[in-house]
Amino acid sequence: MGKLKTLLIGALSVACAVLSGTSTPAGEFVKGAVLFSAGIADVGAVKNESGSVSETSAVVSESSNSDETNVSSAPSETSELSESDETSELSESDETSEFSKSVETSEISKSDETSEPSTSSETNVSETTSKASETSEASKHAETPKLGKIITKNRADGTDDEDYSKYTEKSGRIERYNFGYFDDPNIVTLSSGAQIRNCTDEENADLLAESEILPVLGSFKDFELGSAEPQVLIYHTHTSESFLPYGDDYDENYPIRSSDPERNMTAVGDAICEALAKRGISSVHDCKVHDYPMFTGAYYRSADTMTEDLEEYPSIKIAIDIHRDGIINEDSSVTAPIAEISGKTAAQFMIITGCDGEDVELPGYKQNLELSCLIQNCAETAYPTLARPILFDYRNYNQSLFAGDILIEVGSQGNTLDEAVYTGELLGNVIADAVIKMWKNT
Repeated sequence: MGKLKTLLIGALSVACAVLSGTSTPAGEFVKGAVLFSAGIADVGAVKNESGSVSETSAVVSESSNSDETNVSSAPSETSELSESDETSELSESDETSEFSKSVETSEISKSDETSEPSTSSETNVSETTSKASETSEASKHAETPKLGKIITKNRADGTDDEDYSKYTEKSGRIERYNFGYFDDPNIVTLSSGAQIRNCTDEENADLLAESEILPVLGSFKDFELGSAEPQVLIYHTHTSESFLPYGDDYDENYPIRSSDPERNMTAVGDAICEALAKRGISSVHDCKVHDYPMFTGAYYRSADTMTEDLEEYPSIKIAIDIHRDGIINEDSSVTAPIAEISGKTAAQFMIITGCDGEDVELPGYKQNLELSCLIQNCAETAYPTLARPILFDYRNYNQSLFAGDILIEVGSQGNTLDEAVYTGELLGNVIADAVIKMWKNT
């Protein structure tokens, strides 16, 4: 046995002599084996090469995981629209009359109107996190926030007994597309890629500078995620606005207003507040109907509602009047602005914020503009193309009453209720991102 070992060591010594002048893994391994067999070395001399391979594998694995968790959900559709089309569709038609007056006032039954609204209630939301919230900024944090509360006020008990199946006429087309991005002298492109349509005498450069300022809308001193103190008020000046069914055509007599909170803007407001609550932000949803039985004067009535809510809940930082737009074109077609987000169709939304000047008195308009830009930037970051350009114009819409009050149009009458409600969910996440940014900036 001793002779066999001697012969083996001799053979390996020859191999070592051949390979010892190289730095190859084989050479290093053979030298180590020979020395070990001779009893003058240990295996620690050959660890470095195998160790570096393990480290490389770990880096590759980590990189793969990173790619999977950062896959963008941005849609590919960014269709363009001519300036003339956009101008005609940004008109104030929805705030006056979208169709004939008979359509505006004949869609809510007296029995619905006379039903008593429900009393104010507080709701805790399920901890299930939606796919939409997973894509937004704050949902990437390691800790799951405590749930916020929803304080619901003045929710109507009315149901809609309308027989919608009888509306089968083809009065015009429904054109469904994404407004995309614009290259226009009146367009201001923000740092995120989001845009403002400037319809005022303000300089574009001034608006761009203002968009970089985070608004200061009250103290966040005692705020934390999950606090029961509401930060956001959702209300509706035109509560009864509703939507057309999905299709290529529409019947001009189809009711586009409803007293049923499951069919009108109340349902969109519900989705916004539920998304906020999942992110730990409490809100007030005032569902009071302001546009029936009389449409005219709705803004005066909603101003009273907002003022009462702000007095009752002084912790509120943001008040948002949720509408849907009315986009009917000269050829009687209706435009339904859409965006594909995470494989589902959403209704595009548009923020309207006013400017001081002409016949409009808005001394605190810059704070409203800063808030609008913050929400617009958050939307562009989380859900590209979901937002149409901010409409910055000489308009009031009760924004003179509160520095954090803005109006948001969710879709148009041509969108479906499901599309609008989905946008409500996404918009709730966007508003949550905005609130968290303001909180962390204080």
